[in-house]
Amino acid sequence: MCPTSVFPQELQFSLKGHQDEVWYVAFSPDGRYLASGSRDKTCIIWSMSDFSIVHRFNGHQNEVAYIAWSPNSKYIVSASSDRTLRLWDVEDGTQMQVFSGHEETVTSCKWLGTNDRFISGGLDHRIIIWDINGTIVKQISSPRVHDLAVSSDCSLLLVADEKTDIHAYDLTTLTFMYSLNEPVEVMSMALSADARYCITGLRNGELHMWDLDTRTLVRDFSGHTQGQYVIRCTFAGQDDRLVATGSEDGLLFVWNRNTGQLLARLRGHTKTINVCTWSDKAAALATSSDDKTICIWPAYRGAPSHRPDSTDDLSTSDDDDDESHADDKSMVSGAHSTTSIDMF
Repeated sequence: MCPTSVFPQELQFSLKGHQDEVWYVAFSPDGRYLASGSRDKTCIIWSMSDFSIVHRFNGHQNEVAYIAWSPNSKYIVSASSDRTLRLWDVEDGTQMQVFSGHEETVTSCKWLGTNDRFISGGLDHRIIIWDINGTIVKQISSPRVHDLAVSSDCSLLLVADEKTDIHAYDLTTLTFMYSLNEPVEVMSMALSADARYCITGLRNGELHMWDLDTRTLVRDFSGHTQGQYVIRCTFAGQDDRLVATGSEDGLLFVWNRNTGQLLARLRGHTKTINVCTWSDKAAALATSSDDKTICIWPAYRGAPSHRPDSTDDLSTSDDDDDESHADDKSMVSGAHSTTSIDMF
């Protein structure tokens, strides 16, 4: 069993800066920043040192569904249901480029190991490789893309389609290799750092873990609630020893990856959790929710829990707007004053 001191057990901060549901969060590779994207059409860059807002990016015409950091932590690419991607300079807070090549919602994007190229997928049956100047380097026809994953060595591309399959491609040539079949619709997926395992979030409220070397299903995780919404799961902890996901009941679930044992159910949100993301450098898990907040969960009990003096953008949420926006979220993606913890 993973020692209790090395997985998230308590809420450290609840960040409030968006005006609507927060559909995505991602840590910078160096752990200094957190980026968030929202149904309010904006991206926010947060400092992990004091949880202040560094930049607020405006430009998308519709919801921001996905964000990816460049390897050097200087840029983010944001993907939107407005059919575009945008490149932002995190150092000076400027928009560098708009990428218009998709004809439907852009659902996912990943950098390709360098700071000058990234890949995107959307509901228009297209996967596109871009350079940061806006040039399309290569594109292929594909299933409608729910999610993408890229191995750290950029040799493997996984594509979750809108049905029940995960498709594996040789990323160097963009040639198809094999497929993994799930019993129900795949809503999201995550790849372990060593590219040995893939976890899939399914519409029936289960997580499956696949061994990509043997192409076999080796473990399942259950207990959370998931239906029509995209809830993005993650590997977490030292050496990816944990699996974490949110739930439509506002709970964060954490399991031991190797045994499948449920370690904790954590409450910090009041509505559906849309994304879980982990950072080794920040030693924390971040979650975002329909309650318009972001929660930071430190990996070690007893982590500093002081609050900055300013509470303008860092507060608990008293929002009582119950509008679900289900039609907007179902194909795109997606605190509380009291934290409750169930330990197992």
